[in-house]
Formats: sequence, structure tokens, C-alpha cells
Amino acid sequence: MSDGPFLVIANPTSGRGRGRGTAEAVATLLRASHGEVSVEYTQERGHAAAIAQAAIQKGGLSCLVACGGDGTVQEVAGALADFAAAHGGEAPALGLAPAGRCNDFVRAMGINNHPYDIARVLRSGEPVPVDLGRVNGKYFCTVATVGIDAEVSSYVDTMRLPLRGTPAYVYGAIRVLARYRAPRLRITGDFGEIDRELLLASTANTTSYGGAIQIAPHASATDGQLDLCLVDPMPRLRALRLLPQLMAGKHVNRPEVHFVRAPRVTMDSPRSLEVWADGERLANTPAVIEVVPCAVRVVCPRGGLHPR
Repeated sequence: MSDGPFLVIANPTSGRGRGRGTAEAVATLLRASHGEVSVEYTQERGHAAAIAQAAIQKGGLSCLVACGGDGTVQEVAGALADFAAAHGGEAPALGLAPAGRCNDFVRAMGINNHPYDIARVLRSGEPVPVDLGRVNGKYFCTVATVGIDAEVSSYVDTMRLPLRGTPAYVYGAIRVLARYRAPRLRITGDFGEIDRELLLASTANTTSYGGAIQIAPHASATDGQLDLCLVDPMPRLRALRLLPQLMAGKHVNRPEVHFVRAPRVTMDSPRSLEVWADGERLANTPAVIEVVPCAVRVVCPRGGLHPR
């Protein structure tokens, strides 16, 4: 990584306030070796994207560091990808400082949450071209999903219990399953058309969501493809038994689970369904979900993530 200026864009409330501490610790460590490091804090959803857009337009930065959860990373990554696409050239690199509930994209990039390790990667790592997903024109980093997992994401987003990461999603799944009915979906792509009731339809750029739930174990953010995991309707008790297998990525051989791959899919349904990604509601069906190859350059540990 170059010695150019860094801007840390941090969500101070992420991880129950861990975002502020992580941002300050990483900035202090970077200043010891790189000098010019600034920190800006977000105030609401969408603010990380606004800060990133203003910083990119101003210029002079080598790296924007997203400090927070997957939602903060999504906003900064989207601003960088938009700039690169609009100007036909390289934007600053994306640095990652995990401080959220799930941190699935950061985990896929091989980065842990200790400030010393974060600073080390930012100092000596390598910018790797990484794919992003896009749904109805909005970027996402990890998994875009329709069905029960989108309903669980919505439930967890408003939940007031002191749970985070995977335990929160497991609790949410148990609560939502009690009242959930699988919708009918029509999905089209290179593989043809699928038109039937589905418990969930997850479109993955990386392997996991919800705090390391391995929904698509073979997905990669450097292959120019999206991996779809489709799960058929099943009795509630069987669905609950499936949860531990999902977390471990051991559901791939279940008869109710199907995988297809494509760079672009469309999803439609008789009634409008929410599409969630990176812990945020991004769109509703009908939806066009596509991969954007090499959308951003992410600073990763040397030799860790294999670029195409």
C-alpha cells in the first residue's frame, strides 16, 4: 500500500460503540508510520456514502477506510465503485476496519478485527480488484437475499434484545419461522428460468452473511459470478434443523437446497418482496441482481485473497 493520505470513515455507534474506539486506535497506529490520517464520523444511514463521495471528488487520498459494519462498508464501497465507473479510472483503494455486528465482507477479505492487524494490512497489504453485487442499481458487498432470510434481516434490524451477529439471526429465524409462508418467485438467468415457491433465494458475491452463516460456501468475490442458493419450502421443524448446517456450510447436499451460478439474474414475484443485503434493505422485487467485476480495489493481506 502507498504512503499516501488515509481517510477513516467510521460509524461511532457500530458494535455498541466499538466503531469509535477502533477508528481512533487504527488512526493512531497509521499516523505513527504514515503521518497524514484523518477520521470522520457518520451521523446517520447514507452519511458514509456522502463523506466518501466528497472525499473522492476532492482528491489526494490513496485509501478510504470503512470502519463499522457491513452497512458502512457497503456505502463506502458503492461510492468508490460509482466514481471508478463514471470516470473510467482508478478510485482510491478501499480499506477495512471491522467494528460491526457481522463483518462478513471483511472476513471474506481475510482481515480480523484487532486494530494492530488492521493497521498492518493497511500499511503493507496489496490492493486487490474485487467484485461487488448490484441490485436495481444499488451496490452490495456480500449476499442479496429474498425470502425468509430477508424477513429475518428485517426483524433483527429492529430487534431490541442484546444479541448481535449469528445469535441474533438464529433468534430472528426462530421467531420469523413461526409465521412465515414461502412466496412464489420467478428467477431467470443463464441457467434458464425457475418459477416456484421458495423458502429463500440468496444471491452471493461472498460466502457468508449474518455473521459467518455460510450460505454459499463456493462463492468468490474475484470470479465475476454470483452464486445462488435456493431453498425449497419445508416444515418448520426441518427448517430449524437446517440452521446449524447453514452456519457450517454443510447444507450443500440437502435435497431441498439447490445452487446455480450466473453473472446476472432477475427476480419477480406476485407480491412485492424486500431484497436485503449487507444488513440493509436495498430494493423490492422485481429486481435485477448482477455482479460488477473488479468494481473496487480492496486492501487485503499480501497473498491472502487471490485476484483473477
